[in-house]
Amino acid sequence: MTPLLRFALIAVLSATSCLAQTGTVIFYSRGLSAKNSVTAFFPKSEQPFGGMQGGWVLDGTQRLARLRTGRFAIFHLNPGEHSFTDEGPTGTSKKPLVINVREGGHYCVRLFAKMMNLGVYGQWESQIEEVPCQRAQREAAHLKPIEIKRVEPATRAEFDPATTFPGEKQAQH
Repeated sequence: MTPLLRFALIAVLSATSCLAQTGTVIFYSRGLSAKNSVTAFFPKSEQPFGGMQGGWVLDGTQRLARLRTGRFAIFHLNPGEHSFTDEGPTGTSKKPLVINVREGGHYCVRLFAKMMNLGVYGQWESQIEEVPCQRAQREAAHLKPIEIKRVEPATRAEFDPATTFPGEKQAQH
């Protein structure tokens, strides 16, 4: 076996074992739709997170990525307790989402904003919630991935550049 082939084989096996020792967390924000636009005039409604400018998803104090409406991001994170929050244009989510990430586990996290429309004044509140991955797949199958430039450089090693939202078999919880 040549040294180059041996090195390539070790690299592939190492990368595979690293992914096996992590859990997969998928963050997404639904896209804008006619329904979103109409419900924005209701006294209370649910809207996509971050608008077109987007907002940050954080794990503790570490920024992961800047997510915007109609996008998703996949991260392979070390097992253990993770406390996720989001920072949107209207502030930080009031309550962190705590997930105990398990090796080989798959978790789907939906970002959105609750809107209270008071006529001339509207109030937005960022929200973050874990949802069953089957629901996430139904809501997000058509979404686009975020661009690498929106991923915090310190977390790019955990980022998965997949171009399609994982199917039901890939994203089970």
